[in-house]
Amino acid sequence: MARILVLGGGRQGRIIANDLVGEHDVTVADLNTANLPGVRILQRDLSRPQELIGTMQAYDVIVGALPARLGFAAAQAAVKAKRHYVDVSRYIEDATQLHEAAQAAGVAIMPDCGVAPGLSNLIAGRALATRKPKEINIQVGGFAADPKAPYGYVITWAPDDLLEEYLRPARIIRDGKVAEVPALSGLETIKIPGVGEVEAFFTDGLRTLLSEANPHVGVPRIKNMTEKTVRWPGHVEAVKPLIASGTLVKELTEKCAEGSDIVVLRVQCDGDVVTMVDRSRDGVSAMAHTTAITCAAFARWVAGGKMQFAGVVPPEKLATDHSAYQFILDALRVRGIGFDPPYPFVRPQ
Repeated sequence: MARILVLGGGRQGRIIANDLVGEHDVTVADLNTANLPGVRILQRDLSRPQELIGTMQAYDVIVGALPARLGFAAAQAAVKAKRHYVDVSRYIEDATQLHEAAQAAGVAIMPDCGVAPGLSNLIAGRALATRKPKEINIQVGGFAADPKAPYGYVITWAPDDLLEEYLRPARIIRDGKVAEVPALSGLETIKIPGVGEVEAFFTDGLRTLLSEANPHVGVPRIKNMTEKTVRWPGHVEAVKPLIASGTLVKELTEKCAEGSDIVVLRVQCDGDVVTMVDRSRDGVSAMAHTTAITCAAFARWVAGGKMQFAGVVPPEKLATDHSAYQFILDALRVRGIGFDPPYPFVRPQ
């Protein structure tokens, strides 16, 4: 039984802690105290993560469920504390800056352990490890379960962050090189089994997967790779005027704050297609459930003393370890998060 410290007791942190407790000794650190059965509570101001270094050293694994603005500093603190760090905060800083220091400390820093980035990286990474694909296309999104909801959307993460995603140019791999395309461009319609027709458009979500352009050796590992966000048809046309007028955040906050949601993840690797669909349940949103349970699965692997890598270890790197990949998929499956096919790219071609 490992000692796990979860930084942040919000929506994600609570689900992560509840999923890990019982198997491990779990403590949640947060400024606000919470009542989580079986979970220890440590009242701490998490706005200064560097002050947590001494606290971190009392635990075996640190899990970051902090706002994005605090995530990178917490990862830095974990390196200094010489503790493994599994993170779901999606901070904007480049995690690879910590690679050499983490290697020297003998710890794994795992960024982007959510749905996308996260599960998308894991599946794409496994495809890269077991075959030589020419093209990988990822389509992913969380949106209202009811397509008739305003804008076909329900808020599952900060509207300000959503606006930033809709404005920031999207980086993709095209002809073996990293290229930029406008966000919301590349609009296409795809069909998801059990869901129906949805639209997909470019957003900047590949993050660490962009390294698969492999510019250092001059020969790309993959020719083309993209990620697109998925919404109900008509979403892009409806939100463009709001973005132009500066009213998107206000409009979504007023009209899309409540409702059930659905999460879709689709990974196309050349001719093969992998799909995951999750729906809200028991009052918990699908996005919160899939994101937190995925992060907990990664943390469970690390807490079991099975991590074979040191340094910055994004999900696509972990996917090169067959045992780790199988473990993550099994952990998700027993918690109701499954893929079709169930174990994509498990074995080399």
